[in-house]
Amino acid sequence: MSGQRLSRLRRRDEAGYAALLVALLATTILMPLTALSVDVARMYVELERVQSAADAAATAGVTYLPDDFASARATAIAVAGRNGFPNSGSSTVTVTLGSKPTQLKVTVASTIPNAFGRAFNSDWATVKRSAVADYNGPAPMGSPCNSFGNEPPAGSAEPLGSGSQIVAPPGGAACTSLPQLWGAVAGPETPKANGDARMTRKCASGTDACTGTTNTEFDPLGYFYIVRVGAAAVNTPVTMQIYDPAFVESGDVCDVGPYEQTSPDAVYPAGSRRRNDMNTYERATGTQRYASSPNTYCAGDVLTAEGNEAPVTSFALRSPTDTYRPVNGTPVTGCVKQYKGYRSDETPDDDRDGKDGSDSGSAISLAEAGTDPLFITTSRLRQTLDSGVANPLYNAEVAQVFHQWVNFCTFTPTSAGDYYLQVRTNVKLATSPLPDGYGGYKNNSNVYTQLGDDNTVKGNGNNRFALRVTGAQRGSVSIAGWDHMSIYANYPGGTSTFNLVRVIPAAASKSLLISFFDVGDATSAGTITVLPPLDSNMTAPLAGCTGGGVRNGALSGCALTNVSSGSGWNGKNQTIRVPIPNTYTCNNTQGGGCWFRLQVSFPSGQSDTTTWSARVDGDPVRLIE
Repeated sequence: MSGQRLSRLRRRDEAGYAALLVALLATTILMPLTALSVDVARMYVELERVQSAADAAATAGVTYLPDDFASARATAIAVAGRNGFPNSGSSTVTVTLGSKPTQLKVTVASTIPNAFGRAFNSDWATVKRSAVADYNGPAPMGSPCNSFGNEPPAGSAEPLGSGSQIVAPPGGAACTSLPQLWGAVAGPETPKANGDARMTRKCASGTDACTGTTNTEFDPLGYFYIVRVGAAAVNTPVTMQIYDPAFVESGDVCDVGPYEQTSPDAVYPAGSRRRNDMNTYERATGTQRYASSPNTYCAGDVLTAEGNEAPVTSFALRSPTDTYRPVNGTPVTGCVKQYKGYRSDETPDDDRDGKDGSDSGSAISLAEAGTDPLFITTSRLRQTLDSGVANPLYNAEVAQVFHQWVNFCTFTPTSAGDYYLQVRTNVKLATSPLPDGYGGYKNNSNVYTQLGDDNTVKGNGNNRFALRVTGAQRGSVSIAGWDHMSIYANYPGGTSTFNLVRVIPAAASKSLLISFFDVGDATSAGTITVLPPLDSNMTAPLAGCTGGGVRNGALSGCALTNVSSGSGWNGKNQTIRVPIPNTYTCNNTQGGGCWFRLQVSFPSGQSDTTTWSARVDGDPVRLIE
């Protein structure tokens, strides 16, 4: 056979072999690889979905830590479900704590069918991804207790019961009925330099964070307080009460306003018996409760200047939200109230009480009332005159709220977590307000739906109040400021110590940033010192603190010294940065643990509205894995 023919035969045999080889490769390798590539591509898409769900679940659930793992787990599972991966069927959601009690690890697994792999005995594929989130705050401020501010004793005749309602939480922080502070909120037209940094629109020259006469820190949403509900209080009635919720002008130290008549005049002659029935609820304690002098009951509502409009104060309780923004919480049914403001020179029908924002009414004159200017509002609270004649100027609304614990609302929490009490003064009273039977008005939806400002509201003055929770499980509920709080510190000379802010171990190696606004309204120089939690491994004096504002640079002993009205503190912001060591520990499993404190020492005392803020630097919620 010729070589040429042999070459042709060989090429023909090789071609047949190649075709056979290609066929074998297509059926045994190429087709499975093609099927595998399709299934792998689908797996990558599913992995992205699973990772996104794990990230969302971890960041949503972690905000309940370190106090409430059960709610953290439930929230994480619910959020994973809303993102397409319920903890059932073809997907599972596993929730555990991370390496710290403030870290939440969420693992989402999803089993999906293979489109082509099943032809090769690979019917299903399971993909799994995890996320770990850490939570820093915002940190509760001012109180670890079921009360916020002073707790004046309830009288025996008060319809809401007598005796202290405070139940101290376990841990290092102390709870007392007299922490020497009140909650405070100003009317929006109050000058910022009077101490409220957030609820005031106006500024005077020289006040910090102002552009011209506009307060750039003004927040139309007002202030929020955390009402932290523990697992033991779920499905049990919780009653919130507010002390002195309405603005009733009385002066910083109760030297003006609706008090017992003490000096003789045409109506109350010299030698007449002092009466203590100014309020029908409190005949037994009236003499002390309504004394025109500083006392345990004196919250000290003060008008900025006579003739200004008294502010309307609005309260709304919101449900928990996993968005880190209290304003996104839905209102709790029955827990939205407003309280009219009252000036000391108004009669019951005076339009200047804040009902409609007008100023067309006319106050009763001193000539009509006698020689004592206190008579006007004295008569408003006195149901009968000494002669036994009914007093036509008696105002039951004022009597129900002034220096009284008022029943704000009772609700039954269906889950543990942070409820939020919103307090603001820039919402008008409803056109036809509906009385709640406790001196307030209910069901004005604008209190929670109004997200911006209503600049037609002109309230002016500082309203001081206190908050508490009662009920069988009140020890499982705490009330604290959120992010920032306005307070009225009112105490005699000497040294007082406040619960400042709760800082949990997740803050280790970071910094605590504390801000004080207008903290120096005192005639004699004082000292303000930051102290570590009693249950932490940090010791006093704290080292490494630095200041910014009136005092700049290193702060020896973490203290501000020479604080007074004459040394440049009025209307000014002051910050203190406290480094948290990377070894920081405290008892974060207990509500009274991990509370930094503030020691305030003024030789002659202090009566001052001021705004405090505190936060741990960095994002409050962050994914770390």
